[in-house]
Amino acid sequence: EEEEDDEDAEETWEEEGCGDEKQFAPAAADDDRGEARNRESVAIDVEGRVGGVSDCGLDFSFRSYPESFDRYAGLSSPEACDVITEDCRKCFVGESFWLAAGAEPRCALEELARKVFELHVAGIDGTKWDATKSGAEWWTQVRHENDGQKEAVSFHWDKDEDLVDDFGVNVHPAISTVTYLTTSGAPTLVLDHVPPMMYEDVEQFGGAVGQGYLSFPKRGKHIAFDGRLLHGAPRELAKPRHVEKGYERVSFLVNIWLNYRPRAIEPFPQEEIGNLGLRGGFPGTSARPTGDVPEGVGGDRYPSISSRNDRFGDMREFRYDFGETGTEHTLVLPVSIKALDSVTDAREGKGGSPVDCVRLRFARGAEAAVVEQESKEPRRSGRRS
Repeated sequence: EEEEDDEDAEETWEEEGCGDEKQFAPAAADDDRGEARNRESVAIDVEGRVGGVSDCGLDFSFRSYPESFDRYAGLSSPEACDVITEDCRKCFVGESFWLAAGAEPRCALEELARKVFELHVAGIDGTKWDATKSGAEWWTQVRHENDGQKEAVSFHWDKDEDLVDDFGVNVHPAISTVTYLTTSGAPTLVLDHVPPMMYEDVEQFGGAVGQGYLSFPKRGKHIAFDGRLLHGAPRELAKPRHVEKGYERVSFLVNIWLNYRPRAIEPFPQEEIGNLGLRGGFPGTSARPTGDVPEGVGGDRYPSISSRNDRFGDMREFRYDFGETGTEHTLVLPVSIKALDSVTDAREGKGGSPVDCVRLRFARGAEAAVVEQESKEPRRSGRRS
């Protein structure tokens, strides 16, 4: 990378008043000609979202698309899924990539990212978001047996990682999404817990968690949720049949950003495009996106279990350490595996379709919670590896 002209220049992040919103921008600095450098900024509203996002008409609730998304996105044939899955393996490099709103996709993964973006912004108020500052951030995850990552995805909040690393400001995507390319591996757990705007407000990270949604992997399935929420993929809550010997968990992640582009996210390198699937079609198959917009299933329509009732006598307190830039946290999660199995296996035992999501409710006295850990040596936050 090219070095900055002024190596000694220090960039700081300033908070400015802006009505009901907070405006953050790098402090102005003069270049060697005495002219102010271009300033980028972001407005954060009282809900902790980028300005204009909260009232643009987006659906921030948890929703699952267990059946219809694969047809909409062109993943309904095994051949199509195989191409996308192989591309995900190639792109699992610990980085995320940018596809601007309105940009022409150059490969199958960018085509899929565009379909995800269009699905979730369809019908919202176009006057509330600027297409020139909006787009899809996408990346891939691959987990398998004995992979050195505990076969899981650590709990985290999606955000502009570089902004946190450099200035300690949490800026989140409008919507976070997961598309599963395999029916195996750890489920995704989304918890109703939002972090503070400033990363230095350590005490505000903690607190009780009232509920969450557990989503089991299914090939071609898609889920979406509020981009501010804590989430991860805990291996301990996986179904035994999903983690049989030799399993592989492959997923495609897209964050929907409106009115803000993360600082250091760039498009996928042009020189690598030729190694990926072609845009708009998949070798060996005639599968194409249908364009029919699917409807998601709201989280409240799924069966639930409560930490209040330990009728199976196996309530267990799982503990997950996580955190970035030196501030460490622990998620305390009370779950009865037998209660979870009784809900998810009930339909199958009666000849029905498998339950792909479960709502977890945490009662008073048996709450899930995020608690603070002792600070460790500061480190770069990384890319959700």
